Amino acid sequence: MLHSLRTRLLASYVAILLIMLCLIGLVLLLFLRTRPLPTDTLIRDLTGTLLDVRVTEVVRLEGRLNNSVTAEVSTLLSSEAAARDFRLMVVNEDNTVEFDSNETFDVGTALTEVDREPLVRPTASRTAAIYQGRFLDPDGTEWIYVAQPLRPVLVQRANTPFLAVAAPVPRPSLRSVVQTFGETFFRPLVRAGMLGLLVAIGLSALIARSVARPLQQMSKAAQRIADGDLEQRVPVVGPHEVRTLAQSFNEMTEKVATTQNAQRDFLANVSHDLRTPLTSIQGFSQAIAEGVASDPEAARHAAQIIHDEAGRLHRMVESLLDLARIESGQMEMQRRPLWLGDVLHAVAESISMRARDKGVQLDVQIPPTLPRVAGDGDRLAQVFTNLLDNAIRYTPAGGRVTLDATATADALIVTMRDTGEGIPAAELSRIFERFYQVDKSRQRGRRTGSGLGLAISQQIVEAHGGRIEVASVEGSGTTFTVRLPRPAEEG
Repeated sequence: MLHSLRTRLLASYVAILLIMLCLIGLVLLLFLRTRPLPTDTLIRDLTGTLLDVRVTEVVRLEGRLNNSVTAEVSTLLSSEAAARDFRLMVVNEDNTVEFDSNETFDVGTALTEVDREPLVRPTASRTAAIYQGRFLDPDGTEWIYVAQPLRPVLVQRANTPFLAVAAPVPRPSLRSVVQTFGETFFRPLVRAGMLGLLVAIGLSALIARSVARPLQQMSKAAQRIADGDLEQRVPVVGPHEVRTLAQSFNEMTEKVATTQNAQRDFLANVSHDLRTPLTSIQGFSQAIAEGVASDPEAARHAAQIIHDEAGRLHRMVESLLDLARIESGQMEMQRRPLWLGDVLHAVAESISMRARDKGVQLDVQIPPTLPRVAGDGDRLAQVFTNLLDNAIRYTPAGGRVTLDATATADALIVTMRDTGEGIPAAELSRIFERFYQVDKSRQRGRRTGSGLGLAISQQIVEAHGGRIEVASVEGSGTTFTVRLPRPAEEG
């Protein structure tokens, strides 16, 4: 039932809302429990009891009260208190106790923390006022009382006694709070909470949909991509995190499409580059086998072509293996401190003969103070040889190739510039792809490479923690820059 993300989000929102409503209700209930309950009903009951006692008994008592309560009066009030389940007291105007049905206060003891205020003022029909107030027992219990003088106002003397009917101030319990505030507070609160819950559930459903729907669209798009449809894109909508995920998904899809296109180009290029030497080998070997190349010179020429094409195949396979090993991390680099200047001088010397044969001037500008780097000398020499070889190959006779090196605080920078034909701007982003060559026709005799050299060079440089960059202006030449990090002790 809770398998989908939308359902889980909605259920979690509803659960959180219900928990919050319950917590709010519980906190309010506990708060109301600390508040005193309304005493209007209790005061009415006390007043009614007081008037009852006054009507039935007080007339009999008034004539017997002289400033003290006799035994007969005490007996009478005690029986009235027991019958009516209230506390009856006789208290003088100065708050001294003359009688207490609970026998908590001794005769002559003064009430503590007592207050008194009129409840009903005297009128023509009622010659004595009725008072209400509160006092504390010695044990700290708070009592509420209603009292009336035992003598009419006209015959009252100093320190007039009062007849008081008292009851403990009600302390709220959970049940009493619910009973007291249920109709006026909790029921409206529950109704408002249910209405708010319905509104919140609706909003939660919208929020859950805004989160889940883009994810569902991504799931469907991913399934279609798995089926081969690489044109799928998802809308960038929803919360920030979902939009970020959608953008990453679209970028991933574009990269997958680019990678698949590169794989197709790779297969096509490999097929082309393998087909050409294989065709030559097959053709000339067949000529030798059928006796077409019967004279020694023709046979030698055919054998030489077979040898050259086989060597080309061997170099191509070795390059592919090198590239695969580097990309998979299986090729171990012999990292050790070496003088980069020595590597560059050796590469320049090895390739200078080819530059002279082609009529290209090779300028080498390497400072003698060039610091050391940590790397594999043979692999770095492979990188610089490949870059210089490309520079000489694509520079016409009379041109110039420059090799220079500089050191900064954190890197060694090797730059190779040529004055050749340059690379079109549209091709620059692809020259490090495997088998990619700017000349798509591949019909020029100078195109003897396999299109793997730059890809391998990039992998070797990155394996050394560096990077290789290219800049070119068509018709003006190309510049390759290799940046290698300096060891920490050289920094």
